[in-house]
Formats: sequence, structure tokens, C-alpha cells
Amino acid sequence: MQKIKKITETIFLFIIIMLLICLGISLYYFLSNKISFNQILGKTGLYFLYTIGYGALEGDTIIQNILAIIGIVALALMSTFLTINLFWRLDDVILAKNITKKDDELFFSLQNNGKTICNIQISFMLFDTNTLESNGKARDFFIPMLIKKAKINLNVDLNDTFWYQAIYNLLTNPSKKLYAILSFVDTKNGQSSLKVQEFNINNIEGLTYQDLVKPINITNELLQPIEYGGSIVLNKEGKIVKGKYHFPKNAKKNENFVMAFYNFHASNLNLEKYNKNTTYLTFKIKALQDLHVTLEIKAENCGAYSQDLLINKDTDCINIYLSSININLEKVGEICFTIFPNNNKLENELEISDLQIITK
Repeated sequence: MQKIKKITETIFLFIIIMLLICLGISLYYFLSNKISFNQILGKTGLYFLYTIGYGALEGDTIIQNILAIIGIVALALMSTFLTINLFWRLDDVILAKNITKKDDELFFSLQNNGKTICNIQISFMLFDTNTLESNGKARDFFIPMLIKKAKINLNVDLNDTFWYQAIYNLLTNPSKKLYAILSFVDTKNGQSSLKVQEFNINNIEGLTYQDLVKPINITNELLQPIEYGGSIVLNKEGKIVKGKYHFPKNAKKNENFVMAFYNFHASNLNLEKYNKNTTYLTFKIKALQDLHVTLEIKAENCGAYSQDLLINKDTDCINIYLSSININLEKVGEICFTIFPNNNKLENELEISDLQIITK
């Protein structure tokens, strides 16, 4: 039904345009006093028939040639549009315009309202309309076949790097657009079809910026102790680890140490999706008595970041902005809290809260 409507609209538009052109020529002759007012409609009909290849036209050869050229071009264009609407399947294969979210998944739907199609491929790409650059990555889906009147639901993991960054950009940057390139083959006539669809912030349902950037916890289950010339006991109680350390009196101040460290390699989180320019790490750490702690962020093939902290029972959150330390989060292997006997009590108590990853 959609195809018949499109064909009818194309033919109707062609007739209207041709009649207006012929009417314009008739009005020109009327204003030039070459025909009377009563002859305008008759001449318009005669010009129209001549343009589409019917009837004879006597008189000015220039007008004859102009109408003949207009007719040839217009008929060729109409034939092209009719061919597209008769054989190409651009209207009855529909990729849903909206992206919906449920839990940590995004959903798209593809509907085939016509005959069976095959070799269906959908490629998604993020594009910046200001800089005219893409992010260089794409996500492809391949569907072998979709039968007549069938519908298929496509779901993707929001924690996947491409989709997280794509949705994040759509929600935060109006110039970013997500494009889907859909191609398929009609099994009836072997005709290939291609269409492009744009997604923007208005096409995202059930997902807001606040939902996307909620803090991600690296839980204290991943916090491990290391002892060298001292002892440390970590008592894991929910989101807070209570630790006690002890050094013997003969501990070497610059060699012996105890450590509590987060093992990022044991995490199932997809750390790659976080942009270092918009992400920071935060945690709370406090001690019963004044305590010097060396914080180290160790990254594979990227060196390490080190910072000395002086903490006490009133210490608040410690924030580490990735943009300031030039380390990619996906390369981080360990985050270490190291205590040396130097400048510290031989015994002390400390608390460490869950480490969080926060995106601005």
C-alpha cells in the first residue's frame, strides 16, 4: 500500500509540474497578445499533450524544442522515480527510529513489511557534524535473512565501549550524530538497496545523562594486602575496609612496608569506555592517628603515578582526575596504598571506602 501511494504521488506531482510549465507558456502568449484569454486553457492542454509525446504543435519552433526537451527530461526523471519505488525496498524495510534501554542493554528493531530479504547488514557510526569527522570506529550487524512481515530485535550491551561512548556523546554533545547504514538484497528480484538513518538525542528513550554517568564501584572485595617487614590485616565490612598494621621496632624505615591495593585486573568492568578527559577516581581514606600514605596508580606500559597523602580521622574524599595524570584507565593494573615506617607510628588503624569511577 505504501508503494502504491508513493507511485501515485510521483505521477501526480509530474502532471502538476508539467501543467504549470505549459500554463506559464500560455500566459506568456496571452500577455504578448498572441492568444486571447479564452484560449489559455486550450493551449495549456495542447502544450501538455505535445510535451508527453501526443498531438502536434504548430508555430514557433523554439517553443516546440523547449517543450520537447522538458518532456524528455521530465519523463526520464519520472521513470527513474517509478523504477526506484517499484523495485527498491526503501520504504518497507524499517529500522526503528528510537533507541530504547532496559537494564544495561539498548534495543533496536528491524521490520520487514515486504517480501523476504537477505544479506542484511547494519553499520553504526558516530559522526561529528561540526568537525565533519567520525570517531573511526563502527559496529556492524549481519542478518542472513528476514522473511516477509517479520521483525527482529537487536540488543547491544551499554557497557560495550562503542555504545557507551556513542550514547554519552549523543547526550552531551548536540553536534554528535549516530548514523546507521542499512543494506540488503531483495530475494525476489536480486535488487540491492541502501539507506542511511540518523539518530540523535531525541531518539533515545529511557536513558538520561544521570543514568549514564552514575558512579561505578570497584568493590573492596578486590582490595588485597601485601606485607614486607610488617603486617596488615584488612577487615572487609561492606563498602568500608577497616585495616590494622604493625611494624616491629627494628623495621627499616625506607625498606619495609605494608600495602593495600586494588587489583583492577580482577575487575569485570569495561574500563576502556571511560574517557580520561571526563573521568576521575574517588575514594575515602582516614586513619585513627596521622598517617603518611603513598598512593600509586600503576599502568601497563604507561608508567605509574605517585602521590604522598597525609591523612587523619577527618580526611574527606580523595579525587584523582585522569586528565591530570595522563594515564588511560584501561591500562591500570593496580591502585596501591603503601605505608612505610618512616614518619609513621609503628601501629595504626585506617579505613578505606569503595573506589569509584565517576564520569562528569
